[in-house]
Amino acid sequence: MVLQQEAIGLNFVDVLFRSGTFPLRDFPATIGVEAAGTVTAIGPGVTNFRVGNRVGYFFSLGAYTEYRLIDEKALIKLPDHVSFDQAASLLAKGMTARMLIKEAYAVKPGDTILIHAAAGGVGSLVSRWAKHLGATVIGTVGHSIKKEYALAHGIDHVIALDVEDFTESVKTITSGKGVQAVYDGVGQSTFGKSLQLIAEGGYAILFGFASGLPKLDSALIRERKINFIQPDLGSYLPNHAAAQRAADDVFEALRLGVFAEIAPTIYSLKDAQKAHEDLESGKTKGPVIFHTN
Repeated sequence: MVLQQEAIGLNFVDVLFRSGTFPLRDFPATIGVEAAGTVTAIGPGVTNFRVGNRVGYFFSLGAYTEYRLIDEKALIKLPDHVSFDQAASLLAKGMTARMLIKEAYAVKPGDTILIHAAAGGVGSLVSRWAKHLGATVIGTVGHSIKKEYALAHGIDHVIALDVEDFTESVKTITSGKGVQAVYDGVGQSTFGKSLQLIAEGGYAILFGFASGLPKLDSALIRERKINFIQPDLGSYLPNHAAAQRAADDVFEALRLGVFAEIAPTIYSLKDAQKAHEDLESGKTKGPVIFHTN
């Protein structure tokens, strides 16, 4: 199938592919894993799509381009109420957020959770969705300039790591009781301290390592009966039908207003270098996408 791409998502995994942290198998290679656009041609044997369909995908390497060939198994059909910009902002991050709060640890009313990088693409979605499910949300942000942005996303308590000690702050907020779950996509700089803030029998969910891989305190995990989980999105989506159902759940949350307004930061694809630099330096907030024109 040929896909004309209208919006392309920027994800931290793109940085990992570019830097060689995640090795690429073949060269020359095109990075990027997420985009949305219109089907312009189909090959023999394609049964689920036709020319003109609006589609997106959340993990198929080769997204940084105006047109691309792609297998129909990678594609998700977009409902009419979801724009290309929304799809490129939500598919990977929204399905990751869904996995985190509904499957890795199912957030319940009355829970208190800690989410790191709460102003980021995944963190802001996890925060809003968890709040919708009845949780009290404590979020951290790397810089105090992001605090207002995070609070606007419905987070109950926001801790700016450049000026505040998140360990003491969380202890104060929870009256020393700790949190039911920590969602950590940062890794080395936050995970060790986060383990100390989890209530006995709670969940430590490590879904990324923007600051590097953390060292695990196995003794503390055993002592506190902490459930340590490193979720992988693919393991929760065994087939195309499961992926479409998960995407539909995300789109329904969007329709219901769970995420409020999706307002991505937009770069031209020709400015991909600048976008990567801004992402790595922590300048970006929320979802970031590229336009191809």
